Amino acid sequence: MRVLFALPLFLLIACDPADPGPDQVDDEVELPAENPWGEARSCTPFETGTVQVEVAGQTRTLEVELPENPEGAPVLFAWHWWGGNATETLDWMGIRGLADEGYIIVAPESAGSQFEWDFNDASDNNADLALFDAVLPCLWDQYQVDHNRVYSTGMSAGGLMTTWLTMHRSDVLAATAPFSGGAMGAFYTEPERDVPVLITWGGPSDTYAGYNFHTASMSFDQMLRDDGHFTIACEHSAGHLPPTEAVGMLATFFGDHRFDSESPWLDGLPATLPSWCE
Repeated sequence: MRVLFALPLFLLIACDPADPGPDQVDDEVELPAENPWGEARSCTPFETGTVQVEVAGQTRTLEVELPENPEGAPVLFAWHWWGGNATETLDWMGIRGLADEGYIIVAPESAGSQFEWDFNDASDNNADLALFDAVLPCLWDQYQVDHNRVYSTGMSAGGLMTTWLTMHRSDVLAATAPFSGGAMGAFYTEPERDVPVLITWGGPSDTYAGYNFHTASMSFDQMLRDDGHFTIACEHSAGHLPPTEAVGMLATFFGDHRFDSESPWLDGLPATLPSWCE
């Protein structure tokens, strides 16, 4: 039985990303001469609202939120939790508000995998990786999006999907931020590139449906660090819920990180992050 992951009402009033960091969205973006992700195939126009795309023989549904000016904008993928949907991720977590800060937000609906997303298959048969790979060329063709500023986040199953993308699409992602995601040793693959990762979880009580996100998040953080990757570990005390600071954390972290430059946080974290991040 699929269980709806319900968030409390207070998360409807998510942290206001009014202070996103100094380099959040560039006014001018240097574009490559050709589509950086290869040729786009049969693209549906991306507009704010529900968008359907044909990928790997399936019709996939996305909730899209465009900024006022989507030309050259950064792209944020937001993946929903087990039993949830894209609208809940955008609204209950407050991620939709990041469009006001200049981000194109793409929130896919699950294709019906056992745990919503296929985060155990790195082959060409992975429908969710195929979706990720298909959306970006279309967005570049339509809006010439900033290829140096592609990000992923998600909560619970969405955090596990973001973890999976961190390991298998580091050649595309500028930074990722899984909430209650992580990976145990048997499922870990070192990212090809040093992609900065903001790993957030809810402490020892962060468990759901028999899965220990506390252990998985700490394990993922340690394995990345052991392999020389830069991570920020943020352990709060709310259990299996995103913290109220979630949107502000995303705005600050993504605003400061680009694919084509080193993390500006290597010498210390900004004071705007919660005190429980290190």
